[in-house]
Order: sequence, then structure tokens, then C-alpha cells
Amino acid sequence: MSHEIMSHEIIDQDTGLDLLLNYDRPPPKSRLRQLMEKVAHFLAVSTFLSLLVLIPVITVQALKDKNTSNDHVAFYSSACFVGLTMPISIYGIYGHLSNYNQPKIQKYVVRILWMVPLYSLQSWLGLRFHDSSVWIESLRDMYESYTLASFLYYLIEVLGGEEEITRTLLDMPEQTYGKHGRFMSLFFTDWSGSLFLGRCKWGVLQYVVVKVFCVFLTILCEAAGTYGNGEFSLTSGYFYVTFVANVSQCLALYVLVKLFYAVKVSLLAIGAKPYGKFACVKGVVFFTWWQGVGIAVLQNYGIIHERGTWSQDDVADGLQDYLITVEMLFFAVAHMYTFSYTEYCVDEDLGLPRSGGTFGEALWSSSVPSEIGEDIKTEVLGRKKKEDTSVLSI
Repeated sequence: MSHEIMSHEIIDQDTGLDLLLNYDRPPPKSRLRQLMEKVAHFLAVSTFLSLLVLIPVITVQALKDKNTSNDHVAFYSSACFVGLTMPISIYGIYGHLSNYNQPKIQKYVVRILWMVPLYSLQSWLGLRFHDSSVWIESLRDMYESYTLASFLYYLIEVLGGEEEITRTLLDMPEQTYGKHGRFMSLFFTDWSGSLFLGRCKWGVLQYVVVKVFCVFLTILCEAAGTYGNGEFSLTSGYFYVTFVANVSQCLALYVLVKLFYAVKVSLLAIGAKPYGKFACVKGVVFFTWWQGVGIAVLQNYGIIHERGTWSQDDVADGLQDYLITVEMLFFAVAHMYTFSYTEYCVDEDLGLPRSGGTFGEALWSSSVPSEIGEDIKTEVLGRKKKEDTSVLSI
């Protein structure tokens, strides 16, 4: 018995001595972390090589094809920016899906991150297939409204849910967050108390519904030859679609700003980097939309002319698409830092397990917007909400 006690004491002393000697050494890296570092290194090297190899090759090819069609020149040169944007964005998305430890929050982050590569790719395709640019832009605009809704749900989840936000708002000494300015007071009463969050959800979700309606209206008008892309005329469908979508988008952005400033103190308290996240989402949606409207105004006043085989509409659409492919590269870098997956990483070397399921489950969870569909039925269409009997909501 005494020998066993002595042996245990020797083992404890050796363990303690080993901990002291290896205190400054970092813990061994897990296989997943090693894999992530290899992936990051590969993406960094491939991006650098694309700068050295891809850009000269594409430039030479564009010079060879410039005598045949203008769309090849724009298509090949913009491919440089798309080639840089895609790996940066995909790396951030992959990081979240591989460290899916807060699924209720991260599924909205992933949906937001998909906006940049989809914008970049769709605009790039619009340059090559400029005859179908209206159809491609319609799909891009639909995801825009989906992104705004995802950011709304992100704010709600990161602050603990609707009940927690409502409780926090009701505890505020000054109930000024729901008051409107002089102009908006002409259309809305004050959104104070428990009504505030519901009104904010309605303001964002109505944009999703209106945007889908505008997309279908655009397709019908384009098929009938009455759309008149870029024409601010009472006889063109573009005028009415743009007006309705613009009013709806401004309302959605307005309520997002109202919600953001109502909860910004809580967001700062938990270190959620609210200003950067809000600027990234609002910047992509707001800036690209008004950029398109500005180009349409220039086209309408005859400042933008036809060029070569491209009509005036083709030049206007091509300019918008080309600018978006350039801008998305900078937004991809901004998203990588403001919506970083490192905020959700756990130290697996300490025995903390991954809590968000497998990679495939994470991808499915972040791709199915079931909660947005249910809230559209209740908040926008006024239907009663079904009881949720599932154990795990998507």
C-alpha cells in the first residue's frame, strides 16, 4: 500500500514538473486546425499566383478578342476581380461551416457572406451574356432582399432572441427608439414598447415579398417587350418597378437603422462589432442599388451612348455589372474581417466538442430559410403561426 502511495506521489510530481517545463509551449494542434491552416495557405498562394499569372493571360486574351466584340474585353478584365473575390469569400464561408458552434447565429452570417460571391459571379456573367442581363440582375436583386432579412435575424439572435430584446427595450429609461421624424410621422405612429420589434420585422420582410413580386413583374414585362430597361417613362415597366422597389427598400433600410440604433448599446456590450457589420451589409445593398439608379439616370439623359455592337441599354447594364465585380473584391475583404469565423471557434485541444453538427448539416441549416418563410406568413400576410413541435429548428 505504501508503495502505491509513493508511486502516485512520484507520478504527480512528474506531472507537475512536466507542466512547469512545458508551460510556455503551445498545445498540439488538432487535425481540423491543421487542415484549416493548409487550406488558408493554399488560398493565399493561389490568390498570389492569380495576380502573377491570371491577369496577364486574361489581358492578352482580351487584346486578341477586342476586335470581335466588346463584351469579351469587359468579361476577361472583370474576371481578374472575380478570381480574387471568390476564394476570399469562399474561405470565410468555409471557416464558418467548419466551426459551426453557434448555428442559430452563424446560419445568418453564412447567408450574408454568400451575397458577395453571388453578386460578383452574376455580374460577371451579365457582362458576357448582356442580352440576358435583366434576368441575371433579377436573381441578384432577390438575394439582396434575402440578405437584409438575414441581417435582421442575425441582430435578433446575437442579442438573445425576440423576448430578450423586447425586455431590454422596455427597461430603457427613455422610450425614444420608436419615435419617428417629422416626415415619417406622416405615415407611421410611434413604435414603442412591445410593438417595436414586430414593426421592424414587418418593415424588412415586406421588402422580400415586394422584391419577389417586382422580379416576376420584370420578367413578364421583359417577355412582353414593355419593360424598357433604364427608361423613366410612364409607358415603361421599368419606371413602376423601380419606384415600388425603391420605396420598399428605403423602408427596409429605415427600420434596420431604427433597430440598429435601438440595440447598439447591447451590441457594443457583447463585442459584436456592430458598426462594421452594419456598414458592410448596408453598403453592398444600398450602394449598388443607388449606383444602378444613377447609371439609369445618366442613360436617360443621353450621357451614356451606344458603343460598337452594344446598344445604350447594354452599355448601361455592362457598366453597372463591371463596377460591381470591382467593388465586390473590397467588400469580400471587409466581410472577411467583420464577419470572421474566429469569433465562433472553440479550442478542441481542451476537449470542447463541435456543437453544430457535421459540415453537411451546417451547409443545409444555413441554406434553408424556413423561419423567414414562416414570419412572412405571420408578419406580412397576417396568417396564424403554427406551433413548432420539432426538437431542432433549422
